[in-house]
Amino acid sequence: MRQFPAPASNLLSTMIALFITSFLIACSQQQIDPISENDQTGGYVAAARQIIDSNATLKSVATFPVGIATGSRLVAQNRKAADLVAAQFTSKTVYAYMSIEPTQDTFNFGESDYWVKYAQSHSVRLHGHCLVYHTGAPAWITQFKGTTNEFEQAIKNHIQTIVGRYKGKMKSWDVINEITYYNSGAIAQTPFRKMYADDKSYMEFVKRCFQWAHEADPDALLFYNDALYETSPSKVEAIINMAADFKRSGTPIHGLGTQMHVDINTPDVGIRNSLLRLASTGLLIHISELDICVNPNKDAITTISAKMNDAQQNKYKVVASLYKQLVPGRLQYGITLWDLSDADSWLVVQKNRVDAPCIFDANYNKKPAFYGLLEGLMK
Repeated sequence: MRQFPAPASNLLSTMIALFITSFLIACSQQQIDPISENDQTGGYVAAARQIIDSNATLKSVATFPVGIATGSRLVAQNRKAADLVAAQFTSKTVYAYMSIEPTQDTFNFGESDYWVKYAQSHSVRLHGHCLVYHTGAPAWITQFKGTTNEFEQAIKNHIQTIVGRYKGKMKSWDVINEITYYNSGAIAQTPFRKMYADDKSYMEFVKRCFQWAHEADPDALLFYNDALYETSPSKVEAIINMAADFKRSGTPIHGLGTQMHVDINTPDVGIRNSLLRLASTGLLIHISELDICVNPNKDAITTISAKMNDAQQNKYKVVASLYKQLVPGRLQYGITLWDLSDADSWLVVQKNRVDAPCIFDANYNKKPAFYGLLEGLMK
């Protein structure tokens, strides 16, 4: 427990004593997560707020959709996970990577069909991720053997088959994901970029991808999604310029996704500046893949310290509160979390790292990070 300030008077001493007594009684009745040392309102106020709001949900306090990205298997097979998704979230990111078409003209819609059915009974918004993305795409498209025109026809068919199937059911789509290098605004030399002679002709293809999606579902909101805006001002400016070019050319783009895979050491000023600049486009802004790693240096640790938990709690609060403060309400498409619990996190499962980036622990219990996000949403 945090140390309380020394009393300035007998009256104050009495008040603090009464509060501590009440607090200890409450703690005996329910487990309270640790309090962040960074809470500027004082530990006792934060503790009281946690008791009062212990049953508050993310969706009950948020003024915009709060989403989750997780697979159908977890929800179908794990009751605790399913209950959390239903209780906390109003938006669901549906995985629709290019592996949905493992061989040309053969589609596997099991994952996305599951969530469409889920949405019908749970009243959640669906956001598809992502129509064109080189990472994890099957070899038939990343090592395409035909002409550029044949490649574009294959991509057009891929986009329109998927978007057409979910017309009127999927509210929005990430049309293109990560076409720039991580730490700059330069166009990355992906397998798809290499189908074209130069960046200009490749970007015309990117525009056509948005047009093809729009043709398949004119009412769907279309996003460009990318990472590390908060640490790369040059990338932010490049994407702002891209969005402006899209608007000038009549390309149907409605929003920008900022993934927000950050860590406890990510400077707040970088998050602030990126949100301000992205919002200046007038497009919808979606924090699309939020998680906050606590072990950014990949140290050989065996446990997550209280200091790490405190820093993570504060950073979740900062991200949510900055989003609310800096992005105009009409442009707030929402905040989506990437993975439900530390047991399911891509950093742990795919990267084999010792980390705990989510707001629920490996047993699906609320972490201090949950309360940080909750408080940020309430500000």
